Order: sequence, then structure tokens, then C-alpha cells
Amino acid sequence: MKLLALDTSTTYLSLALSLETETLVFHECVAQKHAERTLPEVSRLLAEAGVALSSLDGIVFGQGPGSFTGLRIACGVAQGLAYSADLPVTAIPTLDNLAWQAGEGLVQVCFDARMQQVYSALYRVGPDWERLSPIAVVSPEEVSLPKGATMLAGDGFDSYPQLLADARERLPLSRHPRPHAAAYIRLAESGRYPARHPREAELLYVRNKVALTSIEQQQARSR
Repeated sequence: MKLLALDTSTTYLSLALSLETETLVFHECVAQKHAERTLPEVSRLLAEAGVALSSLDGIVFGQGPGSFTGLRIACGVAQGLAYSADLPVTAIPTLDNLAWQAGEGLVQVCFDARMQQVYSALYRVGPDWERLSPIAVVSPEEVSLPKGATMLAGDGFDSYPQLLADARERLPLSRHPRPHAAAYIRLAESGRYPARHPREAELLYVRNKVALTSIEQQQARSR
């Protein structure tokens, strides 16, 4: 399949263009410049590959959770490109991406949610991999490591060093702390995620609250 994948859920802009024989990638920290960098970098990848957007089979994007603004940018760009080229879109959760990158085993994913919280889920990764728990937003103290876990994944473990401190000494931490567009390509090719009309593209926020109140900020700092 020929697919374009994009993720703007973190400070990184991650793009991948999958062709029949190769995958072109742009994966770089752009801080808060996703809105101005995404379309030019997509155009550059298409030009470098010598293909038209309309010749692709679909567009894949990271639906969240992650940065609220970043998620809306990815969804909006995916929808706009898909509408313009009459392509379907495939939405994939960011934590699924992190688990897949970690490799086979029982993987505990913790993705930094800011506000002294993490997005967390447990996965069994392998030929018939599955998400074993809902994607939830919790405080670092609420995360417990299940028996039999073999791998930790996500930037939450670096953002909150106290998170599963004992487990960090015993279990390896994935070398891929954030979602990568090339992983979305592989996940989309698995057939586990439906390709839909652009108007059906959905975001996965998990947490609806964007900012802490001043009192909540003071409470968080005092912990």
C-alpha cells in the first residue's frame, strides 16, 4: 500500500510516505510550529518521491491522546488532504504506536499528559497483539506494573522519574519515547484499523480538561 502518515501529538512533527519499495521519513522536533511546517514537509516528501497525493491509497494520522492543539492539526491536515485527493483516512491511537515500537512482550505504556499526569495502557505485543486495558489518564502514582510485564514504553517514564522506579531498574525502556509516523504505516497495513471517509475522522482526547486552575497548579507544585 502507498500511504502517508502524520503525527503532531508531541513537539515532534513525524511524517512517513510509504511507497512500494521504500518509506520516506521526516521526524524532527519543531516545537510549536506544526501548523506552518506540516504541509510544506508533506509536499517535499511527495516531490522527493515523485508521486501525486491522489496516487496514494490513504492517509493515516495519530488520533491521540496527546497535545490538544497538535491533535487537531493532524486531524485537520489529514482530512483536508484526503478530501482534496478523494482518499480514506485511518486514525490510530498514539499509545498503540508506542507499544508497537517497543517490540514483542507485555508492554506498559506511559505517555506524558502534562499537568502531573500520564496516559497509560497495557499491551500484549506480538503476531496477535492486543490492548489489554483502556487508554486512561492517571497520576503517576496510580500506575501499577502488572505481573509478567517485559517492557516499558513512552516518555512518561522520563518525565516522571518516580514512575515505577523499581520496575525501571528491572525492565528495559523502549528506545522510542514518542510516536513515529513510520510505525503508523505498519499498523495501518495490519488491517486492524478501519479506513474511513474523511468526515468520519475522530480524535481520542481521553482528557477533556485542557488547563489546570491556579489552585490546582499550586497543589501540583506542592506534591
